[in-house]
Amino acid sequence: MTTRGLKNLPLVDDDLHPVGIVTAKDLLQELLKESTNEESLMRDYVMGFGYR
Repeated sequence: MTTRGLKNLPLVDDDLHPVGIVTAKDLLQELLKESTNEESLMRDYVMGFGYR
């Protein structure tokens, strides 16, 4: 997306029919959730709580 300067991408099914749109904001929010979860796991591990 960055290379081509795109902010939105269509989502298509197996027959290439449009089923939705994903935005750069959607992707960034998912990446943030993932990094926040990893940070929480690491903090718990370091503090001696182990993994959840």
